This record gives sequence, structure tokens and C-alpha cells, in this order.
Amino acid sequence: MAVEWNSKYEIGFERIDRQHQELFRRFNDLIEACKCCRGRDKIAELVEFLDEYVIYHFSAEEALMAGQGYPQFEEHRRQHQEFVEKIRGWRRHLEEEGATLDLIVDTSESVLRWLITHIRRVDVEVGAFLASRQA
Repeated sequence: MAVEWNSKYEIGFERIDRQHQELFRRFNDLIEACKCCRGRDKIAELVEFLDEYVIYHFSAEEALMAGQGYPQFEEHRRQHQEFVEKIRGWRRHLEEEGATLDLIVDTSESVLRWLITHIRRVDVEVGAFLASRQA
């Protein structure tokens, strides 16, 4: 199930919104590959991308929150760290067992859940807080 980017995912900070859009695009690439029976080929690419990109993205997001005194910063950062650990688990799985169907399903479900729940709920709250600080 592809997830299309729309305004309900925007937090109102262009740099972060662009980074989120890239996460959506990469997830949708995996879903499209799965439809064409190429999921095993694409999963390693997605895990590698996530392993590098989310560190970059989370750092940018956390710097914004810390700089503005976001009150739920520690909880938000904890969620980021949990997701990073999940990605590292996928990488270990790839190294030990390869691109299994279980890995593809777990990655797809987890990334989908992250895009929908974390970005739409948690990150949007951050955006509202940051916008209120700039008002």
C-alpha cells in the first residue's frame, strides 16, 4: 500500500518536510518493487538508505527541537532511537539471513506505521509548537 504525501504530513518547516517526502518516496519505491516481485532486490537498498538517512534527518529534527526548547524533546528523541535500533536489526537480518520475506514484511509494516503515526501525529505536533514559537 503506497502512501501519498499530502499536506496532513507537513510540519511547516520546508527542510524537514522535504526530508519526510524523501522517506515517503523511498517507501513507495519498495512497495512498487514488491508489486513487481522485486521486493528482495529493493529491501537492501531501502535498509541502507534508512540506516544513513534517518541519522541525518533525526539530527536535523532534534536540533530544531532542542534549539526551540521543545518540551517533549526527550520522548521524541527516544522514539527516534528506537527506530534507529529497528533499522540496525534489519541490517543484521540482511547480513545474517539475506532479503527474506519476513524482513520485507516487517520493514514495510514498520516504515508504514512510522510514516503514518510518527510523522502525522508526533512530528506535526512539533511543527505546531515551533510555529507557535515563531509567532
